[in-house]
Amino acid sequence: MRYWALTAILLVAYLVQSVLGPFLAIAGVVPNVVLVVVVSYGLLFGWRIGLGMGFLGGLLIDLTIGQLIGSHALALGLVGLTGGLVEERVFKDNVLLAVLGGIVGSLIGQVVMLLCIWLFGRSVSLVEFRSTLLPSLIYDTLLCILVYRQIFKLYAYLRPDPRGTIILRRR
Repeated sequence: MRYWALTAILLVAYLVQSVLGPFLAIAGVVPNVVLVVVVSYGLLFGWRIGLGMGFLGGLLIDLTIGQLIGSHALALGLVGLTGGLVEERVFKDNVLLAVLGGIVGSLIGQVVMLLCIWLFGRSVSLVEFRSTLLPSLIYDTLLCILVYRQIFKLYAYLRPDPRGTIILRRR
């Protein structure tokens, strides 16, 4: 039951990204809702949950797209791992954490995806990458602020137990 709540949030984010994403595009940039949720999971719940949920969310995206299977799973797994590595060293209620997490997570995700595309022998346009990098960083960061606050409200109920498990609490 504990991990099902986190998985359900990730599935909703995946559905929003895949179904509503094209309609929410601004300047040709589609919101990366799964990445934002994975960043929030890493920053709130640690590297294990960030890595696992990042891999799961990336695998869902990879299976939907059908090209370069595993590239999104690798990228989002690394994003969740990176967010989780700083989890013990930060104050979770700070909005600046969501801003920095959104910037760093989006940057890592895009660079890893670019490297995967390049390593698999596909043509990479650095001009196109540079033109979409800044709008995507801004969009993901603003989205991360909104999503992080909502997941932080649930953090009181899904707070990690000192024994290493997540327990569902009611107030």
